Amino acid sequence: MLEVQIKMSNINLKENFSFSGIKSDPLVKKMINLLMRDGKRSKAEQVLNKVFQVLDEKYPGRSLHIFYFSVFEAKRDIGIRLKPKPKKRRKINSFNTYVPYTISSMKGLNLGMRSLLKASRERSGSRPFWENLSEEILLASFGKGEVVAKRYSLNKLADSNKRRVHLGYRRLFPVISESKT
Repeated sequence: MLEVQIKMSNINLKENFSFSGIKSDPLVKKMINLLMRDGKRSKAEQVLNKVFQVLDEKYPGRSLHIFYFSVFEAKRDIGIRLKPKPKKRRKINSFNTYVPYTISSMKGLNLGMRSLLKASRERSGSRPFWENLSEEILLASFGKGEVVAKRYSLNKLADSNKRRVHLGYRRLFPVISESKT
């Protein structure tokens, strides 16, 4: 009897999943804006609603938590900039160098969500996009998947080039040397 009630309650949860209350969340709003193409906000909301429904079927009542975990796992905190090699110099070190720099927290969240979307777009084209996105979100929330692997490889590259951080700083004002007059 209890098992039947649990099954019935799971069915009710699937049918009664409400996306309207979640839309006011700032990270969900940002994801809708990133999903939106050509001003089609309602289609982006439908796609994200289907993603949350798929996550809610697998893990009832935890879809928003899984979304948050995946975004925070995909968040970037360090970026890599390529500094080109110097021209017309005949030095031994005439190669491109990678210069690490820090990223603000808001930009890091934005880059993380963009990388989730990019990885889900690059998945197989035979399945619908919302299934690919839900799969990528689920993998990222567990600390696995393409997005998290790319983040770890970028952090490893930044760690190996941390001695070149001083090359990334640019002076805002030129240093004026005092002349002896």
